[in-house]
Amino acid sequence: MFGEKMDKQIVLQKCENFLAKRGSFPYRVCKLLKDEDFNNVLSSQEFTHLLNEGAGKKIKVNNLSAQIQPLLKEDIVKVRIIGKGRNKRNYWFPGWIDKKQAEQRIASSPSMEGVLFFTGKESWTDPNKNFPKIIEKLAGNLCIVDPFYGRGTFYALEKFGKGRKIRFLSGQLGYDEQQNVSRFEQDLKRFKKEFPNMELKKYPKFWELHDRYIIADNALVLIGYGIKDLANKESFVVFLPKVLVEPFLPKFKEVFEDRWKKSANIT
Repeated sequence: MFGEKMDKQIVLQKCENFLAKRGSFPYRVCKLLKDEDFNNVLSSQEFTHLLNEGAGKKIKVNNLSAQIQPLLKEDIVKVRIIGKGRNKRNYWFPGWIDKKQAEQRIASSPSMEGVLFFTGKESWTDPNKNFPKIIEKLAGNLCIVDPFYGRGTFYALEKFGKGRKIRFLSGQLGYDEQQNVSRFEQDLKRFKKEFPNMELKKYPKFWELHDRYIIADNALVLIGYGIKDLANKESFVVFLPKVLVEPFLPKFKEVFEDRWKKSANIT
């Protein structure tokens, strides 16, 4: 039945069989459907949050797929899986929404999972625990732009791992690093040895660089405060899916490539 639109009334009639088992997981989902609280496409995080607002045993995101199987078999609830591996995301929706509608809603309605707010007071937790949540959503090789670079850049870049090509473009060495260039050069050498998948370049017209952003195959990420000093001050990190930035994403890539060709390796 997946991909076919089912009449809403039929779905709600099927829910009646599960509403008899008060307090069970299927009951809670069907109750949300009947009360029209669950009437749209939701990510796993959004879905579990909605389920946990009511009474009953709290649901964990990792347990959602197993517990919802009876409702999937009856087409009362459907799931759309986006991405693969660490980038995989599950989106859940009522049986009366068809596949095409679901995909359109997923593409046009980025959830708050793609927005991080760094308070500036959790300078360890935000870059080490929360920033990777955005990184996991990015597909393909990455182009990263930040006007300033320094030792903090290495700590941020290592979160991207060693499995794909990363190109980092910057303009100026940070003030603290300028006071101890030899130490920075030692750290740079060690970093390059461990992460040969990453290229770091310096653009000569540094004044042309202003915004901090990441270009991925599936998105553009805007970073409110420098990667070098990530989470040291309050700022937002915003994931914008490709569907929202597609009109100007090619231009971003074109500008990046032009500047990359004119830049020298950071040594």
